[in-house]
Amino acid sequence: MNKSNTPTEYRQELRSKILNTASEQFRTKGIKAVKMDDIAGTLSISKRTMYEIYENKEQLLMETVKEDHQKFEDQMQAYLAGGKRNVIDTILAFYRLKMNALSKVTPLYYTELQRYPEVIQWMEQKHLQHEHEEQSFFQQGIEEGYFRPDADYELLCNVSTGIMTYIMENQLYKQYDLKEIFRNVSMLFLRGLCTQKGICEFDSQMEKMDK
Repeated sequence: MNKSNTPTEYRQELRSKILNTASEQFRTKGIKAVKMDDIAGTLSISKRTMYEIYENKEQLLMETVKEDHQKFEDQMQAYLAGGKRNVIDTILAFYRLKMNALSKVTPLYYTELQRYPEVIQWMEQKHLQHEHEEQSFFQQGIEEGYFRPDADYELLCNVSTGIMTYIMENQLYKQYDLKEIFRNVSMLFLRGLCTQKGICEFDSQMEKMDK
């Protein structure tokens, strides 16, 4: 082992552990309830070491948001690389992964995020970047004959985001099985976007999920 690399490798490993621990605690307890000292204590590291790596809570929060976003992107890319996928496969996988992720987060997390304007600004920038990708995705679905050409997809994307936010803020996943929520929301929202060809593919995918 090259000893000169050991401190750097240790710091990188520790940085990753801090991110993972902070992300889990922020999302399950809320942001306000988690102190930097709590995270240091969980990892059995000194406060000094903690603050050498992350200067403050907002910096750490920003990094966890970026990290969680990248993990979701990686999950979607891994899914798409796993075989030939059509737009129905892809959009169902997206909503399934998103709902599974959101069900593990306390509603307090999203409420308290609003107190961190730099984090919100970053998230809004990402949303704007993804808008073009969403438009291209739905246009592909229209051209391939899966999606209706007469729908306002920008409006529907905003509506779907509102539906998911409502489900998570009101913790409906505690009252209803997550699979049942996913199935019904998909039936209500996604199936309505489909042509007859898209409906056949959608129904086929839902039957596979039920088995």
